[in-house]
Amino acid sequence: MKSKSDKRGFIFLNVCQFFTAANDNILKQVLIFGLASGGLWAGLLGEGAQAYASLALSIPFVLFSGFAGQFSDRYSKRDVCIYVKLAEVLVALIAMWGFWTGNVWIVLAAMILISVQSAFFTPAKFGILPEIVEGPQLSRANGTLNMFTYIAIILGAAVGGPIYDAYAPDRNLFPNATPQWWLPGVVILVVAVLGAAAAWGIPRLPAQDSDLKLKPWFFRVYSETWRDIRGTALASVIIAWSFFYLIVGGIAMLILPDYKALLGISAAQTAVLFAVLGISIGVGDFVAGRVSGHGIRPGLIPFGAIGTTIMFFLLAFLPLTFGVVCAGLSLTGFLAGFVMVPLQTMTQKFSSDNERGQALGLWNCLSFVGIILGNLVFLAFRLMGMPSNKVFIVCGIFGLIFLALYYVKWQALFQRAVDTSSVDHEVAT
Repeated sequence: MKSKSDKRGFIFLNVCQFFTAANDNILKQVLIFGLASGGLWAGLLGEGAQAYASLALSIPFVLFSGFAGQFSDRYSKRDVCIYVKLAEVLVALIAMWGFWTGNVWIVLAAMILISVQSAFFTPAKFGILPEIVEGPQLSRANGTLNMFTYIAIILGAAVGGPIYDAYAPDRNLFPNATPQWWLPGVVILVVAVLGAAAAWGIPRLPAQDSDLKLKPWFFRVYSETWRDIRGTALASVIIAWSFFYLIVGGIAMLILPDYKALLGISAAQTAVLFAVLGISIGVGDFVAGRVSGHGIRPGLIPFGAIGTTIMFFLLAFLPLTFGVVCAGLSLTGFLAGFVMVPLQTMTQKFSSDNERGQALGLWNCLSFVGIILGNLVFLAFRLMGMPSNKVFIVCGIFGLIFLALYYVKWQALFQRAVDTSSVDHEVAT
């Protein structure tokens, strides 16, 4: 850390991000359980309807991440964090109204709005790390931030299940339960307020490029940023991250809600599967950050990618018992962390200070392009009648493609760029 104040700011950044990720996932999980097979709104959108909830979360990131990246360069990243967290409180009130009235369209609208504010938060939160953390500590800082993020995702997913069970009880499992129409909205509002309070603890920082002229065109910003980085290691890192996110975030995560029907379990028990995957990714991120030490280790990527690919194929054929599925998901998530930490750290390290927000905006956009494409792949195979757990075969095939691209196109490029950045840092210090 650069100072005692910055260390304190790093803690508040983790707390702020923790509540942000938790709230996104509480809202998303309650909505997904409502849209999935046997849910309150299952008949409205048909088979595989949870993909629509994920799309509502993903599309705003594609539209607004470039503009958001400019904001995080033009203004203090601390100020951006504070304003988007205050906006989240307003969105929580809209979600509360939707849940209270049982109107899925209002809840979907809240999902879209919370995604918009998260799109503005993401370049600021990741861009702020190199401003408050010394370069040699960046891998560890990313591992720690990711660990707390996935712990938040875990808790959001885990809390989302029981909240949904209380909100819209399954009469077969809970015949005498009284629906708690107020519960989801109140929880989301409280978490939003806590996250907004934490944002004020982030240290005051100057804008990195206060003279930057904001360009309101959605996709032109991406094309200009891509033009600046095309052919560089940074461009390849962003593509690799997006591809991996297509597999894990776009396809694999959508399979989990259908285990409720596959295993004949409650929403709360299904949420445990999300918790297991989230915990294991968080632990994998933390361990990968510690293994990386004071540097960046691209060599961890094939270790994680080979492991996750094997596990995807196994998950498609493992016996449908709760304990076996939990064990498979835990190992899959742990191995995924070894892919994510090096790619994320390289994205920050290879981008310049005054353009980091815009690069992270493009990175964020393409992350969600990957998720959207993965959602569409999942939806297509479900509409063709493939059982959800067999869609893991598709994840495994994409994992093989990722590995082929890594060894043919990315491996040497990443290592050269890391070696060069290490030499430049030594010269600068």
